[in-house]
Amino acid sequence: MMRKIFIALGLLLSIISAEAAEGLLIKGRITTINPVLISLNTLSGKLVFKTTIDKDHPDFSMGPVQVLPDLYVLTMGATKEEVFFSNGLVTINGYFDDKDSNSSSLEFSGLTAHLEIVNFGPKKAYDLELDPAAFKALKPNQLSALAYLFKGEKYDFNQRFLENIPVKERVSESAKWLEERVDSLSHYRIGIPAPDFQLPDQNGKLLSLKDFKGKIVVLDFWASWCVPCRREMEHMKAFYKDFEKDVQFISISLDEDPLKYKKALQEMQIPWLTIWDKKGFYKSPLGKSYGFKSIPFCVIIDGNGTVLQRDINNGEVLKAALKAITK
Repeated sequence: MMRKIFIALGLLLSIISAEAAEGLLIKGRITTINPVLISLNTLSGKLVFKTTIDKDHPDFSMGPVQVLPDLYVLTMGATKEEVFFSNGLVTINGYFDDKDSNSSSLEFSGLTAHLEIVNFGPKKAYDLELDPAAFKALKPNQLSALAYLFKGEKYDFNQRFLENIPVKERVSESAKWLEERVDSLSHYRIGIPAPDFQLPDQNGKLLSLKDFKGKIVVLDFWASWCVPCRREMEHMKAFYKDFEKDVQFISISLDEDPLKYKKALQEMQIPWLTIWDKKGFYKSPLGKSYGFKSIPFCVIIDGNGTVLQRDINNGEVLKAALKAITK
């Protein structure tokens, strides 16, 4: 009897190995009320395979197709999920509710690599807390997939992923995405020349960053409608005089409405230099040149026009940074 079990187990392993050699095979049995389209696409949208199930045809099979181990977009009806797939057998069984995916009950097998990635993934939106153990626990193709799931906005964060992936293994779509991400964000890293600008102060005089060469400059991007901006600006008032001798504070308003901008100036009584970019938050070229997607956003620039610190949105952090720079 034991001999028969071992023989059967051996045959099963042989079948799985053969399927892995042939490529990715996704199959299973999913019951549903209405017809549901199941498809798998690359991150760039290229179709890998697709099929349709309905209440009379719950069994399905897609593949096998040779794939690069990477994130793919698995679509079931209106539900889309980014899932890490590699060559081998994946099964999906259970019930799928095309009207309310939360009512679905599906069981997956063959997604061990994906679960390993998810274990280190972002726990919530805008989460950039990364467990450094990921760099030892995950393979290079899993690391690029993890970086894609995080979609971090900072150069150093993404560069750390890239430097842990050998050049010869940067062949997947998520790896190519990561290379492009790092290259794009390199224009916003610390140590590069700060982009110049020419904008009017509250008296209409045009000023540029070059006008303050030789002095440390703090650029504070804000707007009258930004509550956190106004809160942190009040925080800055409490300590800016401690640095007034060595540091030029400049608040750049991204208000589109001149009346709201002028009203905010009267209300805030900002004691340092203020200038105005009337193109506003969404249209200002400063958002692209300085690489910010939210405000408040502060940048510290040295006397030579080099970025010393960036991505500061907290008055206490700004104060500590200035203390370290001017001591």
